[in-house]
Amino acid sequence: MRKQTKLVAVLAAAALLAIGATMTSFAATGWAEEDGTWVYYDSDGIKVSDEWKKSGNNWFYLDEDGYLATDALIEDDGNYYYVGADGAMVSNQWIAIENEDAGDDDEPAQWWYYFQANGKAYKASDSATTASWKVINGKKYVFDDEARMLFGWIDDAGARVTGDTAWQDGVYYAGDENDGAQTVGWKYLDILDEAWDPAAEVNGELFDNDQTRWFSFRANGKKLTDTEKSINGKKYRFDEYGRMIPEWFSTASTPSQSDDWYYYGDPEDGARVTKGWFKVVPDYFLKPAADTKNDDYADGNASWYYSGSDGKLVKATFKTINGKKYLFNEGGKMQSGLKAVLTDAAGDVVGIKGIDYVNVADYPSDPLKTLEGLVQAGYSIYYFGGGEDGSQKTGRQTASIDGDDYTFTFTKSGSDKGKGLTKVEDNKVYYGGLLQTAGTDDKYVVVFTGTVNATVSEATKKSISKFVDAYGDRTQPVASGKKIVYEPTAGIGSDPILAGDQYYVINTAGTIIKSKSKAKDGDEYIVVVENSEIKQIYQEY
Repeated sequence: MRKQTKLVAVLAAAALLAIGATMTSFAATGWAEEDGTWVYYDSDGIKVSDEWKKSGNNWFYLDEDGYLATDALIEDDGNYYYVGADGAMVSNQWIAIENEDAGDDDEPAQWWYYFQANGKAYKASDSATTASWKVINGKKYVFDDEARMLFGWIDDAGARVTGDTAWQDGVYYAGDENDGAQTVGWKYLDILDEAWDPAAEVNGELFDNDQTRWFSFRANGKKLTDTEKSINGKKYRFDEYGRMIPEWFSTASTPSQSDDWYYYGDPEDGARVTKGWFKVVPDYFLKPAADTKNDDYADGNASWYYSGSDGKLVKATFKTINGKKYLFNEGGKMQSGLKAVLTDAAGDVVGIKGIDYVNVADYPSDPLKTLEGLVQAGYSIYYFGGGEDGSQKTGRQTASIDGDDYTFTFTKSGSDKGKGLTKVEDNKVYYGGLLQTAGTDDKYVVVFTGTVNATVSEATKKSISKFVDAYGDRTQPVASGKKIVYEPTAGIGSDPILAGDQYYVINTAGTIIKSKSKAKDGDEYIVVVENSEIKQIYQEY
């Protein structure tokens, strides 16, 4: 390669070696001072050019005109050297040289070079296909084939990557033009993502096109991409370009709430929540696929969620946490208050509904909005505390339906723990956990417990008047001052009682009337009860 000298202006230099060499002038051979600089004559008395000469412990370079080169980058036989202000070759130091192309796109104001102990600058091989990092003072740097230190995003071949997509195409990151050290560990970087679409992205509205995002680089300097990685005992997830993914993450390319979901903390943290509670606003896509709106997301309503030991969001199940039992819906939201839960044969939760009304008669158009209709459809009733509590309750509880407070009792132990009672217990009738009572106007009501057509468990409460309307006979004559409208032993009316069924008369406290000769309701019907069985209903005249 032809030797040449590049004269440059030095902007800065790291630890320049001040040689202070003393040239000795000879009459015909060796160093001579001419025109205020130094030249060198060979043994034939010819001025040397484009060649190195040594004086003392230092090497000096004579340029193409034979003059001593100073403050110059020397390209000699494919290698690069630098001579300082005194002309001596520098070694073991950084030198910054003005960039003639500064001002062009992505061009720095200066280029840095590092000159080794032998004076040669580090540089890439002309045939290199992978990045060759050089260790200098404990840090790693990469240089191009012109010995210039590279910076910013670097690809796998060791070339500098520039432009708006550099963060996507780059594999390594090496700081700014005055740094250049290979990044290992976390780095917070400003990037431009022109393709970012908030409407199509999980966590879409966390960012816009101009983003500041966390990246993490392995010990070998390569960025982490498309993976979940444990760092200092915490789990983090990175997208295909290396950005740390904060908050919500779904495993699906087109996510819906049926997919696996994880939560990774806020954009400044990003650590995965594992086996723990967190209260946040759900992601837009954390909703049934058929739904076009996610109200909690739209309104910014935060709810409690829980991630299991594998980091997956707990959804559509009961979960015991720290000795307490909780219920989570299909979107992972912790449930609170009164809930109707439908399970399959394996005990898995397949449906969760709120309860808007008590009786089907209150809302006949949609029985699954009523406690009575839900129990008849196979749902079990539970109570999970109020507001921020959410833990399953047992025993006697007060819960609100349609603005009114009601008394419930929930099983305290066994396989049905937490379920609302549907049975007679302690001389009271419970249905879906709800204590059956008469209103103050009715005074007494009739409660049926048993089966309808021997298939569906039911507890239907009727006022005395409605019971008479259904099963009595108002056409009966008046006898002995009273009109008997129901008397099963006399065959009056259509007796509804099947084998194993029972009608109970209960009062306003919900207590079953066991024996009473004259239990008069608000419509002046008198009910005769013996051993908890209705014997007669009549009106006095």
